[in-house]
Amino acid sequence: MMNILPIVSLSWKNIWRNKTRSLVVIIAVILGTGAGVFMSAFMYGMSMQFVKSELQNFTSHIQIHTKEYKDEVLPSKFIPNAHQLVNELSSLPFVEEITARTVISGLASTSSSSFGVTINGINIESENTVTELHTHIIEGDFLESKRANSIVVGNKLAQRLSLDIRSKVVINFQDVEGNLTAAAFRVTGVFKSPNSGFDETNVFVKQTHLNALLNADEISHEIAFLVNDFKMADAYRNSLNLDSGLVAESWGDIAPSLRYMDSMVGTMLYIVMAIILIALTFGIINTMLMAVLERQQELGMLMAVGVNKMKTFSMILIETFMLAIVGAPIGMLTAWLGIQILSDTGINVSAWGQGFEAYGIGTIIYPELQPEYYVNVGLLIFITTLIAALYPSYKALKLNPVEAIRKI
Repeated sequence: MMNILPIVSLSWKNIWRNKTRSLVVIIAVILGTGAGVFMSAFMYGMSMQFVKSELQNFTSHIQIHTKEYKDEVLPSKFIPNAHQLVNELSSLPFVEEITARTVISGLASTSSSSFGVTINGINIESENTVTELHTHIIEGDFLESKRANSIVVGNKLAQRLSLDIRSKVVINFQDVEGNLTAAAFRVTGVFKSPNSGFDETNVFVKQTHLNALLNADEISHEIAFLVNDFKMADAYRNSLNLDSGLVAESWGDIAPSLRYMDSMVGTMLYIVMAIILIALTFGIINTMLMAVLERQQELGMLMAVGVNKMKTFSMILIETFMLAIVGAPIGMLTAWLGIQILSDTGINVSAWGQGFEAYGIGTIIYPELQPEYYVNVGLLIFITTLIAALYPSYKALKLNPVEAIRKI
């Protein structure tokens, strides 16, 4: 068996014969690997922030409605015995938080304008455990006032209808019997969520007051809850034993774009990293090819004194790997340190805040990466380095010892 240690030692000395060239390649590998990993962490953090924000603020993990309500959003299509169903679901081991809502469509009007809205009648205590909308209040409070006809609106709707705290807004809607009715509400809070579209089309009122206006007591059109692992929502949905008139939907059913984003984000990260590594590969190929051409006499001499082709091939291969092995871990470590620091403080992208908010993403991005990604990046670097080493090694093998020695 070929003794590899002398070849490794010789390869290490060879890469430092031209320190400037080797350092340039190593620094390129450090910067490329570090930038690629950090960019991947930024993209993954942004994607996960969007998904989690949508789930925690708007979609929840699983929702239950009647089949008729899914076909046509009408006040009369409420869930029978919703309070009892909430109690039954609360006892399931995977259910963490749960709430029931009265959700209808209506028209919000002021003296200046009117706009179609979704009216959410909520129970404050349970709603605050399922969503984080109460943390996005920028004026007033989230239905904490004792006033029965309190209403909380999004800042976009407030701007559209010229609403301020204590402004009056009239909501027109149908009751459970299909009769058109109207009620005046007093604005007690304004919220600004990461999704500006949601802010413009949703208002929140007290469920008991809304039910009274609908001429119905203790009704709910929607039951939303969180589970212990949102990626298991589909399996938990299938395990529910519901009446035939009810339909349960996971967050992926409600928002297919979120499911697609969650499934594709990993692939996108590897594509980005592969593009960066391909660019680095050409740099390494160029460097090693130059090294081979400059050392034709030396390589010819080694072949002439009995160093076989396998040892020559191995030496060039090991030199190439050493350039990557020195740079890649430093690059990944640098990126990891940056990710750890910024995962708590975040990256402020408020300069592009309006564009980010239009897509439901906050202005502070917290980079994050799953641990296995670092391992997979290491494998990608190994593969691309192997590819980069093949052509220079092949050129070394094709050298004619006699002709190489004669070259000056």
